[in-house]
Amino acid sequence: MTPDVGKEAGTDEAVRDEAIAWLGRLRGPDGAEYHAAFEDWYTASPHNAEIYDDVLGNWERMALAGRTPIGEASRRQAATSGARRWPRIAVAAAAAMILVVLSGVGLHRFGVIGTSPAAPTEVASRTGEIRTVTLADGSRVTLDTDTLLEIAYTTGERRLTLERGRARFDVAHDPARPFIVMAGSGTVIAHGTLFDVERLGARVLVSLLRGSVEVTGLPADTNGLASKGRFLKPGQRLAIESRAAPGSPTALSATETRWTSGMLSFDDTPLAEVAAATNRYNGVKIGLADPALGELRFSGTFTARDPLGLARMAAAMFDLSLSRDDQGNILLGRPSAASK
Repeated sequence: MTPDVGKEAGTDEAVRDEAIAWLGRLRGPDGAEYHAAFEDWYTASPHNAEIYDDVLGNWERMALAGRTPIGEASRRQAATSGARRWPRIAVAAAAAMILVVLSGVGLHRFGVIGTSPAAPTEVASRTGEIRTVTLADGSRVTLDTDTLLEIAYTTGERRLTLERGRARFDVAHDPARPFIVMAGSGTVIAHGTLFDVERLGARVLVSLLRGSVEVTGLPADTNGLASKGRFLKPGQRLAIESRAAPGSPTALSATETRWTSGMLSFDDTPLAEVAAATNRYNGVKIGLADPALGELRFSGTFTARDPLGLARMAAAMFDLSLSRDDQGNILLGRPSAASK
């Protein structure tokens, strides 16, 4: 029996048109409003999921094609002909949005975008300092202790690079200029939203408090092209390991969002991580005499600039000794037999 090729192709074309339309909606300024409906459509059929993934996986090619003379001519012809077929309009809108997004994550290296970015500026915070700055577009950025942020705004995009530390971004809405934060091998594309980005060595954490963001990684086998993005919902966190595709989002706890107040909160966290976080804020460091103590699970809230208060809390919680070294740093250890 000969397959009904025409019917199958038509079905694929219709689903592909829908997928492109969804891509345009999700990357629009109101993208967060469409998440629930998109997930219903995406999970309704494996065919929907397969074609959407294919469309999303080829977004670089679509954007590049839109910059060729043929692509420009096609858009001008469509504009003058008054064509009304919505899928084609959606294709153009999605390709245009994708192009703008890609300009912040890799097209400059290919010579496709000819506009040179403005000379970047830097903002930083000192050890122990938490400061908030207002950017030229009205966006606000709160820098955690010992944080360095590079800012490069152009007429087509707002691109920032988190060199170290942690920052909270409260993004002013501007549909003509996407807000892109790069950190390590991760890229965050925001749509009028509130989110945190933190660099922990080669690891990057992205936490969404409000709105919508798309997160991509930069795997080693993609020749420098960003991996397929993941959209976060408010209350979700995503970790990006060095040159690896983003994993699955996890729930964001309330304690992980309080750092802007100058308080640190931990829930069942290894003591080694608690000490390391506290040491970022203070000249006086907390050390552990026995590395095994780092596995103890700590829960509590304290002032970030009070290392002695934390040390006393941990000593009481785990029956540890507290002493000072020659530099005045605090050392937590196991109590000696004579002190018991």
